[in-house]
Amino acid sequence: MRGEGRPDHHGVAGGPLSWQDEYTPPYVGEYRIERRIGAGGMGVVYLAVSPSGRRVALKIIRGEFVDDTDYRARFRLEIDAARQVSGAFTASVVGADPDGEPPWMATQYFDAPTLSERVRETGAFDEDAVWQLGRGLAEALRDIHRAGLVHRDLKPSNVLLTEDGPRVIDFGIARVLKAEPLTRTGKVLGTVSFMAPEQLNTPREVGPAADVFALGGVLVHAATGRGPFDGDPDAPPIAVAMKIVHDDPDLAGVPSALRSVIEKCLLKDPTGRPSPTELLALLQEKGAAEAGPEKPAGTTVPEGLTNGPRLRPRTLAYLLTAVTTIVVAVAVPMMQADDAGGDRGDAKGSASPSAGASSTRAAPAVEKVAAMRPRGWALWEKKPAAIPGRQGTDLPGCAGTGDILVCTETGVLAERIDVASGRVMWSERNDENAWPGPVMGFAGETVLVGDLSREQLVGLDVKTGDRLWSAESSGLPTAIVQKSTVIMVYPHVDGTRIDRRNARTGKLVASRTFSADEGYDVFDGGDGALYLLGYGSDEGFITSVAVLDAATLRTKTKAFATFDEDPGSPIAADGDTVSFLLDGKHITRVTIRDRSVKRIPLREAPVGTVRVQGNALYLSRTDGTLASYDLRTGGRNWVLETEGEAPARPVFADGRLFSLAGDGRITCVDAATGRTLWRSAARRDPNTSLASPASPTNDRPEPAVLNGVVYAGSSTGSVFAVAPPSA
Repeated sequence: MRGEGRPDHHGVAGGPLSWQDEYTPPYVGEYRIERRIGAGGMGVVYLAVSPSGRRVALKIIRGEFVDDTDYRARFRLEIDAARQVSGAFTASVVGADPDGEPPWMATQYFDAPTLSERVRETGAFDEDAVWQLGRGLAEALRDIHRAGLVHRDLKPSNVLLTEDGPRVIDFGIARVLKAEPLTRTGKVLGTVSFMAPEQLNTPREVGPAADVFALGGVLVHAATGRGPFDGDPDAPPIAVAMKIVHDDPDLAGVPSALRSVIEKCLLKDPTGRPSPTELLALLQEKGAAEAGPEKPAGTTVPEGLTNGPRLRPRTLAYLLTAVTTIVVAVAVPMMQADDAGGDRGDAKGSASPSAGASSTRAAPAVEKVAAMRPRGWALWEKKPAAIPGRQGTDLPGCAGTGDILVCTETGVLAERIDVASGRVMWSERNDENAWPGPVMGFAGETVLVGDLSREQLVGLDVKTGDRLWSAESSGLPTAIVQKSTVIMVYPHVDGTRIDRRNARTGKLVASRTFSADEGYDVFDGGDGALYLLGYGSDEGFITSVAVLDAATLRTKTKAFATFDEDPGSPIAADGDTVSFLLDGKHITRVTIRDRSVKRIPLREAPVGTVRVQGNALYLSRTDGTLASYDLRTGGRNWVLETEGEAPARPVFADGRLFSLAGDGRITCVDAATGRTLWRSAARRDPNTSLASPASPTNDRPEPAVLNGVVYAGSSTGSVFAVAPPSA
């Protein structure tokens, strides 16, 4: 949809600009829009052209936030902050109107990668390049702080490697040093992996030292390819936050001379960290010691850290405008240079010849504002249970089958909710502030629920809510429902215990304890197939896999596969093969019949949660990246940037994927093509962080999808049912 005439005062030729809609408008202000190139939780970004022909990156506030005074105030502050620091180390603001309809800001852009992109493509920097990067970033922070600002979200994706040196971008959550913070009590802003401890403990008191802490983390990322507190790639944000506050940074692989400087930046006490000026002096000592007429042989300087010519051409241009959410700010890459345009919300695979044709697709349906019908898409919203003394703000979890929906929440072991009205049909209470446990499954007229506070598996009558039985375990057990029975797997003093119980009565049918010399787990292969996984006591990864008889809990034969190298975690089985995935690097497929083992590499696979459906492997990363791969070949089918931060594991239903983001937005995707079909508005408590833990299990509850309607919990404590009107 592209207009040809000059815009009227609303911004669109021939009529007011419907800027809340998810399409590319012809004009915003005086800028002609070429195409939409990105979107975040708060803003939409377009590639635009000024009357003189100058290309800019133009950002506007999302429609659902236009009436939110907090968001408008933040956008105004972002514009003011970006204007104050426009210079050699940041992006220049070329135009803005915070009071416009819509509010907008235009900044210059560069054909250059971010630091995170460069490290992902070519690996960690050599030592000299990291020193040079540090000097550039220290200068940038010095100028930012001299302008009276704290950036508060310095990270690799907010560092642009331009031809004349690094530039710090995205001032969406920057704060004026002497101003009263706009942040409400309890709200944490920033990206957890590079936050300073004080940002997590006392976010209203964050000062310039927090930026120095983040700079130290950025240098570790450049030197090693990871952050100083990353740890397990599958660890939830709360685990990373705890490491930042309590643990020493992991500086393995950082050169010793550089390590001494970074250690000063990463001190827990902000008063002990150097200022940017002091840091620059420390980093210049290295430069002065090694200065000479020629560069040492064998040393390479990554593109963007030298004033010389580029090392190789780039096909991606990165915006210098900020596409922000309240909690997280991200740099948004433009479409490929030979792309005909399109929505970044659509799928795009680098090998797909039709990647540039997304503009011809029907635009996805988008809920403009979170509300009940007819204004919004919500069929109903059930408020949290009124429990005296309740303090928890943990996400409710839901699961269902047919027309049965059962949910859990703080202080409520389980409750059945009418799918049509949201009415509570029955409720089984728990301790006032007990964490909500997961709904483990359904067996006939029995629903099985995990009680985290008592470490029990509980069977409830799905019609009445009556408690039928409970079984204690050491920690919350793994529960596998098979027709009328449930198999529990949990650690025991003598080793690993596996129990088979009648799902209706809880009666113990069979039990077996495996030796404590090795660790064991059970993988549900579907269709009644179970596999016993053995973990070596020394190796720490799966070393064997055998078929387990569900009736007797004994292995039918010896292990049909053993491993000397980590195969990863089991993700799928089809009766003939068992597949494992290792950190998005490769798939290991084991054929049971001939015991052959095949390792299949994955190309640029995101690391995150996993869903397998048939021969399709779906991967979802914490930044909202969703990708599909062929389980048999490892070939990538499509990749999509949903822009939904901290999503739950995607749910597959009726040929579609449903991704629930941390802010309550739901993105519905065609599982075969990766095309976005619809996206609901955000539903969350603005005073809670997207990084808040979902439960002690560290898993964010998945939504339930029944007959095209999505049922999910919000950080407000509510459960809501949402679907587009046409669904």
